[in-house]
Amino acid sequence: MNNFDYLCNANAAAKHLGKNHFVDRKLNFKVLEGATVLPTKNIFVDGQWTWGTGGIVDAGGNFVKESFVHYGAGDAYTPTDVEQSSATVVYLGMFYPVWGHCLTDNIRRLWFLQSDAFKEYFKDCALVYVAWRDIPLDAQKNFCRLLELLDIDINRLQPITRPTKFENVILPDESFFATDDTRFFTDEYRTTIDRVKSFALKNRTPSPEKIFLFYGRDQLGEERLANYFHAKGYAIVQPEELTLDAQLNVLINAKSLAATLGSSSHNSIFLREGADVILIPRAPTKFTGGYQQAIDQAGNLNVTYIDSSLSIFEAFREPHCYIISRGLKNFFGDDFDGYADEDLKTFAQHLKDGLTRGLAFSPDAETYYGATLTEVLTALKRRPDLTAAYSLNLS
Repeated sequence: MNNFDYLCNANAAAKHLGKNHFVDRKLNFKVLEGATVLPTKNIFVDGQWTWGTGGIVDAGGNFVKESFVHYGAGDAYTPTDVEQSSATVVYLGMFYPVWGHCLTDNIRRLWFLQSDAFKEYFKDCALVYVAWRDIPLDAQKNFCRLLELLDIDINRLQPITRPTKFENVILPDESFFATDDTRFFTDEYRTTIDRVKSFALKNRTPSPEKIFLFYGRDQLGEERLANYFHAKGYAIVQPEELTLDAQLNVLINAKSLAATLGSSSHNSIFLREGADVILIPRAPTKFTGGYQQAIDQAGNLNVTYIDSSLSIFEAFREPHCYIISRGLKNFFGDDFDGYADEDLKTFAQHLKDGLTRGLAFSPDAETYYGATLTEVLTALKRRPDLTAAYSLNLS
């Protein structure tokens, strides 16, 4: 169940939220004879460098689109030195060293290792993957542990670091996949996640029932946001400081989770069904391209989206700006008597940083934030001490 009542502009968010992300279909696999697996490589295309190029090229030299190293990132290139192998291998995709992708993209083909077909025909085959920029698997401790919990012997995993032509490449379908504007999951993805949750349930020890996941990077005002939730009884948890086992224990015990929307919030996939989740978008219309919404549905979670940000610049990794909004206070039943000094200072810093860096304003910010943006700007204009302190001219 989703609640969008606390968004600044639910209509503008509608095209990103409220979709069905579940696809009811039986997954299968392809046998690609004489296919070549290409590692990631930056290449120069149409006057610019393209990242993430790689995947599988069939015997005819055609790129196999289903082998995207990451959706929208992958393509054929002409290798200068191809290694030849008489082996039949199972291709597991690219292992991208970002935790949110570890929980979605990186595990999307692992269902196949539990299938009857694998156990009957391919159980002795090598398991190959593409390493993002040759980053070794053992540098990703929590992801290695996740693989162990899925009964995968990481010593069997072989990174493809140079183009290699195999006698056969087994390409499993994806249990978590994408289109241009959103993500989808199948029963096999949910089953993969449930195996990890089953481990957590069997091994859990007491921990808080309400948690706030603290991201801690590129986030102005997040500490103030965390303190607000702490005052509401939420324990502040920084997932990256914990082992995977410790993360799972915290998550499987939580009845309510709050987080800013992004890689950290994807951890909600390990909550028990029916848990309450509060998600705070980072910026207008930035809703993780369907990743989190697919997770919401895969976990059967009760999710409330609350706008408590005021990020007005158009930048991929800008420091996002968080305030204690009217909507957030309304959700908790608190009286709203205007924006506090700390909120105004946070937004003033956001303005100064963006202008100093020469960032363009988001074309969606004014329409999306509407009255919230107007209220904060009006309050800031009435504070010449703050505008002077942050060298702002708001006339």
